[in-house]
Amino acid sequence: MAKALSAALLILFTIGPGFVYSQTPDKYYLLKAGQFYDSEKNVFVQDQQVLIKNNLVLEVGTQLTVPPDTEVLDLGDATIAPGLIDAHSHVLLEQQSDEPLAVDAMLMSSEARVLRAAKFSRSYLDAGFTTIRDLGNSGQYLDLEVRRAINRGYFPGPRMLVSGPIIGSMDGQVDGIPLADFDRISRQEYSMVSGVEEAKKAVREHIARGVDVIKILAIGNRLVLSLDEMKAIVETAHAERLTVTAHCDRDWAAQNAIEAGVDGIEHAYGFKPSTLEKMAAKGIYVVPTYGSTETIRAYYEVQNQPYTEQDLKDNAAGWNKWTRELKAADVTIVAGSDAYIDLKRPRGELAKQTIWGYADAGLSPEDVLQTATINAAAALGMKDQIGVIKPGAFADIVVFGGDLKTDIKTSLYQVKMVIKDGEIVFRK
Repeated sequence: MAKALSAALLILFTIGPGFVYSQTPDKYYLLKAGQFYDSEKNVFVQDQQVLIKNNLVLEVGTQLTVPPDTEVLDLGDATIAPGLIDAHSHVLLEQQSDEPLAVDAMLMSSEARVLRAAKFSRSYLDAGFTTIRDLGNSGQYLDLEVRRAINRGYFPGPRMLVSGPIIGSMDGQVDGIPLADFDRISRQEYSMVSGVEEAKKAVREHIARGVDVIKILAIGNRLVLSLDEMKAIVETAHAERLTVTAHCDRDWAAQNAIEAGVDGIEHAYGFKPSTLEKMAAKGIYVVPTYGSTETIRAYYEVQNQPYTEQDLKDNAAGWNKWTRELKAADVTIVAGSDAYIDLKRPRGELAKQTIWGYADAGLSPEDVLQTATINAAAALGMKDQIGVIKPGAFADIVVFGGDLKTDIKTSLYQVKMVIKDGEIVFRK
């Protein structure tokens, strides 16, 4: 090894000052389309152009001056929008509709879970998601392995932020399995803590391993983290410039999380108006992991159960009501699918049903798109980098066919092109 290094250094120093290293030339794209969604202004604009240089947006406007050798992509009457963001994904997990949560972790090896995650990652890209935030149920830091593999180009996938094992109380989330397996699987999938010092230590371990966000269980199967434990987690994470989001699916359990100072709440099923007011006042965002009538249709179909169209509407009524309540309370809504049930549809396509559901609830197309772009970018700590198309932002862009403004639910599924980090990763 030492001889090889010495030889390399000898070659380097004997080349001489006249040697010129070749550089990859700058790559330019010019995108032209009939519609452009401006997530900052929350409006659709006609006939805008987007100039990309390497992995960044260089300019947005009309009649742009382009450098020589720019590849012009005339997309007709399509809509250019920021790449979509799913702020609550689980690419290391797949559960059958009639199985307990623990079965996947019990039956699948770590290697198989990572290989399967490669398939899900590709699916997200093809659906127009250029960023996902993966929030646990991923073994002991397998999410970091997937993120690393994508970054190294081992397989294609969206930009990925990860939480590592979810930090919770001593019962985790798994149930329905023999007692002999409970502790083993829970410790494989979660960081279970008891007391303030264990809570702080868990956060420090996560930070040392390289996570992007801390996720906690405000409530597990039955047990809750204490207020002191939550405060310790939040203070430790914030001291290292990491945010904390809390799994919380019921109102009463949210109170300690809010008081502890979490940055976000995941799920939020039917919170009281007073709770939503507190969250809005404190700037706590919500990731309402609701579905749509089509999600419910898929559930019925995989279970071979009869249903009517009214059944679908009745089952989605709660989601729609809660979405409208969040909007009315001025709580920041961030799109997140929590997609992990095998509904015999591509994972990325299924994740889009959350966005569809927000439209079903009555949000305007512009407000729907904000949940999956600029709102999500802020929640992920990447404001001005993703979720927007403007000079200096990463060139993460999705192009939709159809009319995204007048028929968002149809247009969402007509993806024509996806650009991630300045590279065309999907083209139809």
